[in-house]
Amino acid sequence: MPARRRRPLPWLAASSAASAVVGALLAVPVLAPPPPWHLLAPLCIGIAALLAVVAGWRARQQAGALDAALARAALAESERDALQRDVHLRERLERELVQAKQAAEAAAMAKGEFLATMSHEIRTPLNGIIPMLELIARGQLGTEQREMLRAANDSSLQLLRIVDDILDYSKLEANRLELEITSFNLRDLLDGVLQLMQRSAEAKGLRVNLQLDPAVRLPVRGDPVRLRQVLSNLIGNAIKFTARGSVELRVRRLGETPAQHLLRLEVRDTGIGISAEQQERLFRSFTQADASTTRLYGGTGLGLAICKRIVDLMGGRIGVESGSDQGATFWFEIPLLKVIGDLPQLQGGLPRLHALLVGADLRLYQRLKALLPNWGVQLSKVDSTQEALERLRAAGPALPPYDLVIGDLDGLRQSARALQRAVGRLPAPHGVRLIWLYGEVEIPDEIRAHGALLSRQAADLDLRGMLALAAAAPAASVEPASPDDALYPAHAAEPTPTSAIATEPELDTAAGPASPPADYRLLLVEDNPVNLLVAQKLLDVLGYRSDSATDGAAALARLDAQPYDLVLMDCQMPVVDGYAATRQWRQSEAAAGRPRLPIVAMTANAMAGDRQRCLEAGMDDYLSKPVNRELLAECLQRWLPHRAANAMPVNAALADVALSADAEEATAENAAAPTPTAAVAATPAVSVADTAPMLPPTPLPVLDIAVLDELRELAGGATTAQIVELFLDDAPQLIQRLEQAAAIPQLDPLRDAAHTLKSSAANVGALALSAAAARIEAGVRAHQLERPAVAVALVIAEFARARLALKGYRNTLRDAAESTAP
Repeated sequence: MPARRRRPLPWLAASSAASAVVGALLAVPVLAPPPPWHLLAPLCIGIAALLAVVAGWRARQQAGALDAALARAALAESERDALQRDVHLRERLERELVQAKQAAEAAAMAKGEFLATMSHEIRTPLNGIIPMLELIARGQLGTEQREMLRAANDSSLQLLRIVDDILDYSKLEANRLELEITSFNLRDLLDGVLQLMQRSAEAKGLRVNLQLDPAVRLPVRGDPVRLRQVLSNLIGNAIKFTARGSVELRVRRLGETPAQHLLRLEVRDTGIGISAEQQERLFRSFTQADASTTRLYGGTGLGLAICKRIVDLMGGRIGVESGSDQGATFWFEIPLLKVIGDLPQLQGGLPRLHALLVGADLRLYQRLKALLPNWGVQLSKVDSTQEALERLRAAGPALPPYDLVIGDLDGLRQSARALQRAVGRLPAPHGVRLIWLYGEVEIPDEIRAHGALLSRQAADLDLRGMLALAAAAPAASVEPASPDDALYPAHAAEPTPTSAIATEPELDTAAGPASPPADYRLLLVEDNPVNLLVAQKLLDVLGYRSDSATDGAAALARLDAQPYDLVLMDCQMPVVDGYAATRQWRQSEAAAGRPRLPIVAMTANAMAGDRQRCLEAGMDDYLSKPVNRELLAECLQRWLPHRAANAMPVNAALADVALSADAEEATAENAAAPTPTAAVAATPAVSVADTAPMLPPTPLPVLDIAVLDELRELAGGATTAQIVELFLDDAPQLIQRLEQAAAIPQLDPLRDAAHTLKSSAANVGALALSAAAARIEAGVRAHQLERPAVAVALVIAEFARARLALKGYRNTLRDAAESTAP
């Protein structure tokens, strides 16, 4: 079958033709082929299926995302709930913590208040017991009674120390203990601590020694109370744990900065020692080396913990070096501030001397070797009396002669008298002075009667004073009356507290008969009620009539109203002071042509400038408070019997005013101690500074019973009790004025209040309080009172001590009055 001929489709042919044309001419339009309509339906179905698949997939994806979001939301809600629970728990814990903190603070405050209350309640009867024991000890007691009294007193003091330790630790634990920075003399502090510990050491047969590096500066600034507390604790522990041997306190200088000294203080003992394991437990509260220590030696275990906290507070560090049965060395290093004008201590002052130490004690030689070269004394040493005599006899051109021989009485023992006789028989050209240092050995009568004696434990200043005295005295003349003096020869003149100023030469009392005291009328001008009552009683005892005025204005009014024979004028008073009142009276007196009225100043100031100021104001004489009865009587007798002779002015006599040596030396530091007597001298006072060494300052007693006893003899027990009660009522007001003036500060009111308190405290025998007030007054006058609040705080502390002692004395007077009442 023949092949069927296919005819080309017309559109294909046309397309081919068009392509040809396009290919040839490129000008013929292209016609697109028609779509394949028969394929459109399957394509749409495929697309729809694909879209369905995609939509399903996306639906599943969205459903999964939604499930995940819901899961996350649920997780977030659970986390939120957990967080809310945590927040609520934290808030509850914080509330509980705050409540616990507040409860702890309240408990701590309650504990502090409880300790303070219990301390006060325990200290109050103790401070009534201890002064009473001291008063009883002044009476006539047998040996057994005195021993029992000493035991009771020691027990009371021990209990008081325990109470103080507990209270101090509670303050340290609460960070409420603050240091009070003030100036003090380091040597005085060290001597005071050793003297306090001397009795307990002697009771155990122990020696207590002090080795002070000469390079240490003595005037420093710091907290002397807390430093004394640390030393007392360490030395007390050393004595407690040492059965035999010695306890030594060493002080040396480590270095300095422009503002501070760095010192190291060591307390060495020969006691039981402390092992390395036990040392790790020291300086913790209520902890001792082991339990047996408490059983054997007692104690609370607070002492070392308090020491560490105080030393840390001072910016220092503390430690211990020891071994079992090898003794212990407790040391601490602290910085102490320098004082203004700090200079090396004990510079020069002694002539070049050559001294010979006779004795084998190496420790004594080391101490003297460290001290004497700083004072210009060359020291040599021999061990026996024979060697000493050979050295003394061999003196010549090759061997310079010795000026001093220092004998160790404990070391020489039996040969000491031989040395005493041999030195006494030396030819005059030798000119050797002999000084004995004694300790525990009994002093032979021959040496006691003819030797110069000084305790081995004497302060460096005492030793220096003895050397100065020996250098100035002729050979073999340094002979104290007894070794109990332990400082200076008996014939050395002691500085006599003569204060006075006399504007006229002493009058001859034989010129005319003296009138009876009752014929004279005196005006007493005094603003302080205690001083006023004391002066009135003194005048009553002397037989003089007196009127009183409380200020200068009232005194001038009384003087205008009626005549008086003599005025006793306080200088510092309100409204019009004594200086202004005297000037006004002198002016009116001269204008009216009246005879000169004797005006005698009565004030607690002992400075030379104050006395001159009294004279320049127109006063005629001067008495220092507390006023001595004999001196007051002499002053009144000097001025009252010859009123006619006193009518002439005495300005010409002002050039002849004599001021005593003690007034010249009454600096701001030494003016703290009130003068026990204020003599009104009609002749110039003689200085004794060149004839006797200056005695080292001694701590003033809280209460000088002798002052009150004398007042009781003069005015009676009832009046004395009244004076004491008046002082106890008046002093708090003065202290309040001091506090108010120190807070601003206002220096003039501060000085005036301190002046008044100084004199009234001295009148009732509160010498330590009077001294504290005097330091404030002197500091204000010299413009050197740097921290008034600290000085007033010391006054408050001294008043607290004085008040307890005065209350005890007052109660004694009342008891005595009740026992003698019918």
